[in-house]
Amino acid sequence: MQPERHIYKGHRVELRRRPDDAPAREAESGAQPELLIDDQPVRYGQLPDGSYALHDYAYDWDEDLIELARRFIDYQDQAEAVRREVDSGEKA
Repeated sequence: MQPERHIYKGHRVELRRRPDDAPAREAESGAQPELLIDDQPVRYGQLPDGSYALHDYAYDWDEDLIELARRFIDYQDQAEAVRREVDSGEKA
């Protein structure tokens, strides 16, 4: 697996080999890459059909882990916008 790094809406999305994986394990079919958003690990699992789901965002799933991370960032941005709107309405 080749490491991948992307910037999406100011967030760094990275897919890399887990630090505890030995090179021999990388060849194993069960070796899962580590997903990080802004240097924070993001837990995920794989569904029987091969698509991925994030533990904190199980509402959506995709075969492309990077694309799923982008949609998770969009979801977090939308949730933060709603929080700010509610907070500003309570203070008025």
